[in-house]
Amino acid sequence: MIRFVLHRPRSSQNIGAAARALANTGAGSLWVVEPLGFDRAQAARLAAGADAILDSMRVVRTLPEALEECVDVVMTTGRTIKGSIEPRETAERLLAATGECALVFGDEVNGLPAVDLRRANALATIPTAEKSSLNLAQAVMVFGYEILLAKREPPRPPPRGAELANERLLGLLRDRAQALLLRAGFLNPQQPDRALDEMLQVLRRARPTRREVEMLLGALDQVARNVR
Repeated sequence: MIRFVLHRPRSSQNIGAAARALANTGAGSLWVVEPLGFDRAQAARLAAGADAILDSMRVVRTLPEALEECVDVVMTTGRTIKGSIEPRETAERLLAATGECALVFGDEVNGLPAVDLRRANALATIPTAEKSSLNLAQAVMVFGYEILLAKREPPRPPPRGAELANERLLGLLRDRAQALLLRAGFLNPQQPDRALDEMLQVLRRARPTRREVEMLLGALDQVARNVR
């Protein structure tokens, strides 16, 4: 199942229009992180009958909460970033996931902050001509449509292999690594996040299994017991 995650959207109408896009495409479920001043009635006006999507919408307080069980996370950006993927490749990637996955959209004004983009497994962008930014619901529709088309292709054999680590487990690894590296004096206490996220990107690109991350957690615990 693909989660379409809207991070701190500013407009209830955009939430409703995104719900309509998901009803049109059947691309996934709607998750919303801390919607600012959410008004169900305003959202329903733009949802245009997509009440089932709004009724099943999950509202959570933090982005990690929305991603906790996901084994793959793609975050969207309007910026030009080397290595970012386009909507068609994004659809193929998410549909090939072996478990819950997420496609994350930032707010209508600033998009996703850099600190969040650094923690994505992949970044996706929509190619445009003169103007780079799209309305939030328009972006949801573009990705949703590509997922709809990809679903119509002949099904591929399911990938083989062990269960991938989810975001909850990777988040736990990040927290323990940060605590240990701060104690060891490796990280700058004033700005530990950037270096830590860059190191963890190596692990994310490798798509580690649950067992591999659990082994790393065990190793960190053992080292921590011996660091004074």
